[in-house]
Amino acid sequence: MHSLDPVFSFPEHFTDPFRYSPHPAVALAASEVIARIESSEELSAIFDEGKMLGVLVVNNSKGETGYLCAFSGIAGGRNEIEGFVPPIFNLLDPSGHFKRREAEISEINRQIQALSGDGRLDALRKELIRAEEEMDNDIHLMKSRMAASKTRRDAIRKEGADQTMLASLIKESQFEKAELKRIRSGWEEHIKIKKNAVSDIEQRIGDLKSQRRTMSDELQKWIFSQYKVHNNLGEETSVWDIFAAEGLTPPGGTGECAAPKLLEYAYLNGLRPLAMGEFWYGESPDTAVRTKGRFYPSCTSKCGPLLRFMLKGLATGNGIQQLHGTASIIYEDEHIIIVSKPAGMPSVPGLDGRQALSQLLEAKYASEIFQIHRLDMDTSGIMVFARNATAAVCLKRQFEEHSIEKTYRARLSKAQEAGELKEGSKGFIDIPLSADYDERPRQKADRIQGKKAITEYEVLHIHPDGSIEVRFKPVTGRTHQLRVHSAHIRGVGHPIIGDLLYGGDCASRLHLHAESISFNHPYTGDRISFSTSINGYLE
Repeated sequence: MHSLDPVFSFPEHFTDPFRYSPHPAVALAASEVIARIESSEELSAIFDEGKMLGVLVVNNSKGETGYLCAFSGIAGGRNEIEGFVPPIFNLLDPSGHFKRREAEISEINRQIQALSGDGRLDALRKELIRAEEEMDNDIHLMKSRMAASKTRRDAIRKEGADQTMLASLIKESQFEKAELKRIRSGWEEHIKIKKNAVSDIEQRIGDLKSQRRTMSDELQKWIFSQYKVHNNLGEETSVWDIFAAEGLTPPGGTGECAAPKLLEYAYLNGLRPLAMGEFWYGESPDTAVRTKGRFYPSCTSKCGPLLRFMLKGLATGNGIQQLHGTASIIYEDEHIIIVSKPAGMPSVPGLDGRQALSQLLEAKYASEIFQIHRLDMDTSGIMVFARNATAAVCLKRQFEEHSIEKTYRARLSKAQEAGELKEGSKGFIDIPLSADYDERPRQKADRIQGKKAITEYEVLHIHPDGSIEVRFKPVTGRTHQLRVHSAHIRGVGHPIIGDLLYGGDCASRLHLHAESISFNHPYTGDRISFSTSINGYLE
């Protein structure tokens, strides 16, 4: 345990790892870890390429407050580094079951590579294709000869051949048919030999892959059965059983993240968890939004089920008071409704049971209201709804054709280090996006499978505290587009204040506001525009 000064007070609720503002003690502990890494050439070499780190503030039996630190996965080829908590289970033990089975699987991989990569299989496949082509050519030539012979025989018969000649013609026809059969049979036997040679190698490769899959599945189950974890109630179980109880299989790397390592070490050593946080150190990756020194929530696919068990006995909370307000109608006619949505209200019904804006409108107008677009629950601002199907079709078509223009105002977190943004700076961000299925609901930059996402931006003002006021104009409308384009290193490079998912500074709400919208009225065709006040939330 590392000592921690000064003395801090802590809330009754432990950190909710999936949505939290880092406690000041956690932020201080993280800064000390970063300073320790940067003062050591060895640690800098290990972590500079980028790694998720974590700190857990704890009390010991003497009432002293300190902190533990951990890193996710393996760093510099090691899973144990002095000053960081050890792994829950040491997979890298060279004499352990995992390393032995891993070596066996590696040998199978070597055999598969030898069979498929030495060129013999490709050569046999090419020989097979060539033989099939030659067979087709020989058969085609023989059939052409037979057709010409038949034409000649038919002409002779038509001219009136005697019995001897007719018998000769019959024998000739029978011979040619037999010859065709011999050609076909000879080639088929030759091709069968080629196919068997190819099939033998493919079967051996298939058997090896099946063996590898069985061994990998067995090894994965064995690994996660060895990962024994505890919770604050003193209960113990394995990672495998935690996921099995939810009908799931643990993804690779489960149990290797910083948060479960920290909690398990604390439980095993009689330390009381007080507050926790995970942050990024090192170079930013090209895909996920990660910036040195910023805190991020735990991943959901690996740590969701695991931390739900490990946190039993600890009352959790995020310490964030989410602002809520009332929706106000800006304009209405018999075709459309323009509404200003408050932050914290969902646009459409979700799984959490909160009443959505669309439901409030249907209750008010006692009729069906047609949803045209969405705003994230935490985003405030202007929305358009249709009151009939014809208007809905027209408005949706305008969204699809990108003829509807929208602007957003945002206040972005100050840079961790001096940045290059200046008031009046303008530009376009073009970063394709796709869902990050391992860390839902996050989106990630994805040049290969991502959908096109383009945003125009303008820096309006840089405040004395370093926060940045920006106007966004989205050209496309992808999920979390403005949030990712704000935070990503290839975008603006500053997360929106209150956007804890993408590393933004803590606030009572997400500082993103849909400021204006412009479109063609679905009935008159006139171009109309509406805007909403930001109500001082950026101040």
